[in-house]
Amino acid sequence: MLKQNEKSFSNFQKLIDFIIILTSWFLAYQIRFKYLGGAQQGLEILFAKISIFLVILSIYFLNKNKLYNSQRFNSRLFEILSIFKANFASFLALVLTIYFLFPERLSRTHLLIYFLISTFLLTLNRIILRNFLRRLRQKGKNLRHILLVGNGKQIENYIEMARKYKDSGLNFIGWIDDEDQASKFSIKSINSTYSTALEELRPDVVVIGYSGEMSYKTEVFLKENYNDIVPIQVLSDMTYSFVGHQIEDFAGIPLITVNQPTFSSLDHFTKRIFDTVLCSIGIVIISPLLLIIAFAVKISSAGPIFYGQERIGLNGRKFKMWKFRSMRVAVNNEDKTTWSSKDDPRKTKVGSFIRKTSIDELPQLWNVIVGQMSLVGPRPERPVFVEKFRKEIPAYMLKHKMMPGITGWAQVNGWRGDTSLEKRIECDLYYIKNWSFWLDIKIIFLTFWKGFINKNAY
Repeated sequence: MLKQNEKSFSNFQKLIDFIIILTSWFLAYQIRFKYLGGAQQGLEILFAKISIFLVILSIYFLNKNKLYNSQRFNSRLFEILSIFKANFASFLALVLTIYFLFPERLSRTHLLIYFLISTFLLTLNRIILRNFLRRLRQKGKNLRHILLVGNGKQIENYIEMARKYKDSGLNFIGWIDDEDQASKFSIKSINSTYSTALEELRPDVVVIGYSGEMSYKTEVFLKENYNDIVPIQVLSDMTYSFVGHQIEDFAGIPLITVNQPTFSSLDHFTKRIFDTVLCSIGIVIISPLLLIIAFAVKISSAGPIFYGQERIGLNGRKFKMWKFRSMRVAVNNEDKTTWSSKDDPRKTKVGSFIRKTSIDELPQLWNVIVGQMSLVGPRPERPVFVEKFRKEIPAYMLKHKMMPGITGWAQVNGWRGDTSLEKRIECDLYYIKNWSFWLDIKIIFLTFWKGFINKNAY
């Protein structure tokens, strides 16, 4: 019944979106060709044909962004961003198709008006729907009644997340084999048998979760109860998955990839385009400053202007990270094995200033343009220290799941230079697990807001 209701609701939502998209398209047509001057007339049939293609594109991208799945566990902001991403993707696909396949050139004003109206109406519809469902659930309707089984940490995480997201509508009606955890969450502890609990409580879903060492209990439970009508959901023990995971279906075999960031190829592409465009513009704007610093470095001491140091980047690949040289030319590989200190005698006079102000990092804009680094990401480290830290700090190597950055979440939170490595890794893993385009924007803003000068930068 639950699955059937969700399917019916999904189909209803597709119908509403269908109406919104067509309404937005023809409303934009009316505004552009009826109320704004200088417009060509007699294009109704052409626009009607294009509207069919537009609806198919829009429904496809909305579905691809999982907007017809249950949004119980997604925040309001996440859903709004997903709508924008899906609508922008369909709009872009439409523009490219029109450009290459249609001999006529459609009004750019009409297209822009459509995009603004459709994005607004699709978002408004979802907000109204969320508010409606929330009111229903506050009245005790449209709830999903859950019976819990097991005592793993993942059960606790599941309860906490369900209560964090108020729109989830999950109601925990009982907990079997809770090992005295039920009282902590004000959930009824069930001491009767599973079959008795099913008969008395009539749950919509049974959720089971045992920790790794108790996983045999999951197998025993499923072996005894797999034939029941009530759906059973299994919470996997993801204790050692620090930066996310992905679930794939291989010929009917479910595969869970642990410690795999969850962002898509589209996210990668967006981040890469943003990095390339911003850095290219940035280099042009600050080119006079770069020339001044280059001249100051050259006359301050003997040696090259730039200094390339081997670092470990994405997926453990080595690359040369560039800086303005701030120290005398290294001897006996000291630059590969020695960490800089506050009173490091190797620093030049100009070097002390550009290190303190982080100006020495500006050549890394080139590393970003050529695809070795990103504007935002975990800071890369030298190979000798990577080999050392991977044995000393848990989950250290997982930072290499993300393109290294010029600045990062650890740096804007004060963990740079001679500070706690554990805290830095904690920040790096948080960044990878929670990455979004908006988090990058926030970090860039904080980098400028807090300034480049830092007491730990030397």
